[in-house]
Amino acid sequence: MKGSQRHPCILRCWPMVGRRTQASATGVVFVALILAAGCNAPHKTQAPLLLFPSPPDKPRIQFLTWVSGAEEVEVPKSSFAQFVLGDEPENSLGIQKPYGVAARDGVVYVCDTKMPGLCRLDFKNRTFSVLGVRGPGRLRKPINILLDAAGYKFVADSEREQIVVFGPDDQYVTAFDVPKPSHPVDVALWENELYVLDNDDSCQIVVMDRQTGEVLRTLGGPGEEPGQFRRPNSLCIGPEGHLYVSDTLNWRIQKLTREGEVVWTTGTPGQRLGQFIRNRGLRIGPDGIIYVADAATEIIQMYNVEGQILMHFGGPGSVPGALVLPATVAIDASSIPYFKQFIHEDFNAEYLLFVSSQYGEHLVSVYAFGSFPEGYQLSDAQIASLPPVGEDESEKSTASSPDAEGSPNQAGEAQQPKEQE
Repeated sequence: MKGSQRHPCILRCWPMVGRRTQASATGVVFVALILAAGCNAPHKTQAPLLLFPSPPDKPRIQFLTWVSGAEEVEVPKSSFAQFVLGDEPENSLGIQKPYGVAARDGVVYVCDTKMPGLCRLDFKNRTFSVLGVRGPGRLRKPINILLDAAGYKFVADSEREQIVVFGPDDQYVTAFDVPKPSHPVDVALWENELYVLDNDDSCQIVVMDRQTGEVLRTLGGPGEEPGQFRRPNSLCIGPEGHLYVSDTLNWRIQKLTREGEVVWTTGTPGQRLGQFIRNRGLRIGPDGIIYVADAATEIIQMYNVEGQILMHFGGPGSVPGALVLPATVAIDASSIPYFKQFIHEDFNAEYLLFVSSQYGEHLVSVYAFGSFPEGYQLSDAQIASLPPVGEDESEKSTASSPDAEGSPNQAGEAQQPKEQE
């Protein structure tokens, strides 16, 4: 509880306990316990659904919930405990400035660039913890994280100029140097090879042995031609083994072979779908759908494997379901059971999407990708929508935000970047 406010459930129960002035102390506690338990009984809510796209189009994305720290993860103190303990201050841990995200089986790892450290949100065991804040595994500016099938975490740390590795038990294992000059911002894995995206002046992909850190080869380089990059921000490898790169200051995404040959590029400067102002994190679902965050327009664009635009979700704003300077996306199907309570009973969720916002109150937003049965009807009362963005907020999102480097000006030219990531 904050300040001197009491939980509304306690306020309702308190007069009933107070009238038993002749009861023994044990009796009072017993009655308070029973009443507090009754007040804590779960209630079904009929909250409107935030869907993308909204009906009458066929919805494919449902916004579920958000989290910004321990308060949304850990088991809340019961009303009875609050009654007994009173207004005891709590020092809850929180995410400060998230960037990269990874998720597996109810556990979400968030790169916090301001702390700095790696926040561990365990929705399975309802705990919040932080790693990488001391010792040889201490992080300086963790940008992105890769979580492999065995539970190893590979963290791209731009200030350490290394890929820092943590084991399945979250303990530090080792760190691989990225050849200088270096500014690693993302990492991908294919079999025994690590693909490290370096957005320093070299603007290249460094391919390393995942066991030893030995550099095997490099791909790309600075420039505007296909296969070259200008301040690239993110990369991943799709199910079929191709590389996908978010080429930020060329306002495009590129699909490459693992040897660096260009398959296709897509994107131009602009605010329409299929265009980018500040494309950031890029990840691919098990179905091959490509998800790209745009920090300026504050949406997630979705493409097929041929680079054709499908739809988008999110949008600017300060309400749950909206995004504020989104950085990247994590995709996971194994975490669905731990968010089932938020998913509409008739919505068939195929996997979850965890989207990080660098600012605002709702720092990690959780969405489900799936569908309703064919012909399913929802009434207008069941549907929510994001409120329209005011002119001031819209201008802040696309032009003057502290994180809005690389946005095209009115002439379509790039402004100077304010940050490197």
